[in-house]
Amino acid sequence: MPVNSSLTTAFYAAPQFPDDAQRLFEAGCRAVGLGEAGPPSPLPANRGFASALVLAREWGMSDLEAELVAAIEASYEPTWDTERAEFTWGMGLGEPHPRGQYNAYLATAEAAGPGRWTALSAAPIESCPQIVGVDFPSMALSRAEWVGDALHLSLAPMVENPRALTEFRLVGAEPRLWFITGIDNAMMDTRGADVVFRVPMVSADMVLMPGIY
Repeated sequence: MPVNSSLTTAFYAAPQFPDDAQRLFEAGCRAVGLGEAGPPSPLPANRGFASALVLAREWGMSDLEAELVAAIEASYEPTWDTERAEFTWGMGLGEPHPRGQYNAYLATAEAAGPGRWTALSAAPIESCPQIVGVDFPSMALSRAEWVGDALHLSLAPMVENPRALTEFRLVGAEPRLWFITGIDNAMMDTRGADVVFRVPMVSADMVLMPGIY
């Protein structure tokens, strides 16, 4: 197997054999010039550089991460489609639709961070309360994060309209009251075991704070 194919092989091996995967990864990086002479410009369209970015972030290789981010931004045509509310990478392929597998690896790299790929592969994801039923693409959430007991949401509507309402649900939470801060004219009620929130179509950072049961 050519050593420059090992960037993706190391991606699959990393959660199972991290030491061997890292040696394989470093050999692959040398083969394509990463961390030394620099990667080819423009980058060829393949999975290897995206999976390399996952592993650079997995193992905290900040210099390599910065090098890959710059090369990917310059070569892979990151594109925001305002009509479809869709972010994709064209990869320089000139195809009518973005290449699915290559985009999947790049999206994985965007979500990567120290230890995340290993943790994801090590055990099933623990269930937790989460937001569902967002009316995408009319409304999107640019943030949905638990900080302690509070849920922080950043609303990002495609078109702002304070007089229009959209709704989404919180599922999997224990039955209780919730307090909403950070946004005006938001409403809340329960539907079975779910908590339903109706909020105006505005950009806002809202926080759901737990109250009494």
